[in-house]
Amino acid sequence: MWGRWTAPRRLAESAGFKWRHVREMSELTIATLAACSAAHRVAPADVPQSVAMAAEELLHEEAAYELVVALIENLQNLSSHGLEQLRTPDEITAVLGPRSLVVWNAVDEFWTAVARWRRATGEPLPSNEDVLSVEDEGLRANLWTSIRSLDDGTRVGLSEAVLFEKAGGAPIPGYRELMAAGQ
Repeated sequence: MWGRWTAPRRLAESAGFKWRHVREMSELTIATLAACSAAHRVAPADVPQSVAMAAEELLHEEAAYELVVALIENLQNLSSHGLEQLRTPDEITAVLGPRSLVVWNAVDEFWTAVARWRRATGEPLPSNEDVLSVEDEGLRANLWTSIRSLDDGTRVGLSEAVLFEKAGGAPIPGYRELMAAGQ
């Protein structure tokens, strides 16, 4: 079905976007748009499945790995907020294929390690309330996909993830390592 379309185009089209409207956007922006579309309950019911199928197909190509990791990381962060308008982690994982689930688990393990490391520093984690109350749609999409709400009402974000890696924490494993583990 996808022919010679690029990975970003396949992902964008699977989320219901016309390529002519998003073709100038970065791959990471396309991953954010696709995640927001798939995670939002107002999206047509077939969008999460369509995005999940595209992600699974894209994971057969090593060159598309980072795009799919960004998509899955965004989906996890969105679903972590526990908001009514967003799908839950269980609803999202229910439509993921086996390769995508391997990536999902690796991304989840990474963010769990980031949160554990950050708590071990002894500094209190910020509340997620201010982030969840943002009303501007564009800002909200950027914040909600880059910050993970934790069960206790606190949050960790990209800045903690960068500090975690700089402190010697393991990054999300690469394509070959994860796909070999998923076989």
